[in-house]
Amino acid sequence: MFGNGLRGEIWPDFVSRFGIKKIGELYGSTEGNSNILNIDGHIGAVGFFPIYPFLTSLYPVRLVKVDPETNEVVRDQNGLCISCRPGSYGEMVGMIKENDPLLRFEGYVDAGDTAKKLIRDVCKKGDCVFSSGDILYWDPLGYLYFKDRRGDTYRWKGENVSTMEVEGILQPLMSIEDASVFGVEIKGREGRAGMIGVVLAEMRTLRLS
Repeated sequence: MFGNGLRGEIWPDFVSRFGIKKIGELYGSTEGNSNILNIDGHIGAVGFFPIYPFLTSLYPVRLVKVDPETNEVVRDQNGLCISCRPGSYGEMVGMIKENDPLLRFEGYVDAGDTAKKLIRDVCKKGDCVFSSGDILYWDPLGYLYFKDRRGDTYRWKGENVSTMEVEGILQPLMSIEDASVFGVEIKGREGRAGMIGVVLAEMRTLRLS
């Protein structure tokens, strides 16, 4: 059986209950060029990277370091992104090569949306990658695990949720003066659930029913 989003916490029970001999986990986005596979049934993993630097350099997908405070990629003194090593967290990116149909990124209708998904000067000056927006953990054996979303989005039940979009729905309400949306972890659940902090308008009450 192949699919995506099978949490490590329920993986063994799922396999046992339904008598599934082999699970294949897929990871990637429809429009992106960075896709990985877990084909050997390693519980909870979404894919695998080679752990040897020579092989990693030949792989068209990378993990790059991200500053947890600013949510921006971390660069070295030469202005290039810093690649992760096994045992660390980073954003998964896909190397874009326009002459390779498997590594192209066609972009979106909106040029601004396309620009947001591109990171330049990653491994060398002038190169360009597709930004997945996902933070993964790369374990010492080479397996990759989804951890979180980068920036103003969070993932819940396999869907990416924009905090700004939710805030935009709430803020026009007369009872709310201001609203802030963010993702929070729930024990035993993958991703983050949405939580909302609101400042009520003067002399207003909030009904939750």
